[in-house]
Amino acid sequence: MSILKKSFRLLALLACAVSMSVASAQVSEEISDTYKRIDMAIASRSSDSISKILSENKSSPYYPMIENYTLKKTRQLIITDNLEFARQTSLAVIDNNIENFDAVELYSYIDKAILNQQAANQAAENRRRLEEERIAARNAKSKQQLANRGNYQVVNTASGQEVYVNEQHASFSSWIWTVKLGLADFVYQKISDPDYSSLKYGLALGANLFRPSERFIFGADLFADAHIVTFSTAGGIEREKGAASGEKEEKPQEFFISGRVVPEFAFADLSKHLFFRAGLSAHMLASNDKDRTGTTDTFISPVVGIALDNMNLGEAQLRLFYDYDLGHLAYEEIKTAMEFGGSILLPMAVNDKTKVGVELGAQNLLLMKNSDGVENRTKITFAIGVGNVIK
Repeated sequence: MSILKKSFRLLALLACAVSMSVASAQVSEEISDTYKRIDMAIASRSSDSISKILSENKSSPYYPMIENYTLKKTRQLIITDNLEFARQTSLAVIDNNIENFDAVELYSYIDKAILNQQAANQAAENRRRLEEERIAARNAKSKQQLANRGNYQVVNTASGQEVYVNEQHASFSSWIWTVKLGLADFVYQKISDPDYSSLKYGLALGANLFRPSERFIFGADLFADAHIVTFSTAGGIEREKGAASGEKEEKPQEFFISGRVVPEFAFADLSKHLFFRAGLSAHMLASNDKDRTGTTDTFISPVVGIALDNMNLGEAQLRLFYDYDLGHLAYEEIKTAMEFGGSILLPMAVNDKTKVGVELGAQNLLLMKNSDGVENRTKITFAIGVGNVIK
């Protein structure tokens, strides 16, 4: 009898366990279906669907689980920066259960975050509008200034920037040029061994030409002069015959002819005024008695150097250069050689296209000789200079 009772109890327990397992499976499937519906509603961004799902399950004993799952998905929306839809989702939970303080707190946090984001966006928009207004005002002022000077047309550069070009300049060019005619070109020559000096007069001709681009500026320095009139000489080696007979010694006659062709280039991003140079320089001599003066014979040399060019001091234009003469390596009697100088153009008449003025220039040729002697030729040039005007 006791065995029968025990068997009955065991069967009852087994039936109860099976029943609970089946019920649990049904509940799990029901909640899983609800979760899937919530996922689909969030994927489709439908707060109305979420509100409907919550409303349908309000009487379910598993409603707190459904609410928690909805709030969990809402927090994921915050992480992905979908603040507006997250606010709508949390509001749907509150509408169905106003006593869910977690949902109320989450809604308050989201609403504050949205307000802060809107304030930041508005501030950025205000800054953008102020910058646009500032640029517009500056452009309007620039256009008015250009209109006061004449008619201008807009030219777009390769970088997308706009520049204004005077329409009256029918022959407008991006070239920058200056031409000079030296009406008085003096050279003072000083030699240390033998002790000799001379002052000569001549004429000169020069030009500077540049072509700017956005990244590079290419140009050339061209110069030539001839000194054919000797004003004075001093020192030198006298002829023995002349010294013994007492006859008046004729002064040595020397003619100087020199020239240079030196291309230049500059990196516009680095500086529009610093140029690197490499070219050719020549100094030629015609003399009736070179041995008496110790003057260096014809000296032709490649040169490398630097220059500061197209520098404006008000209306005046300044340039400086320094060249090292590599050709001294081919001349046995010359230890080293260099040239340096500069000029300033002082405009006297300026119009829309050109400027005309006086150019004052100075340059120096220094020859260091292996005999420890020095030959120095200093030139002073007074020229008429003509150049174009770049707006």
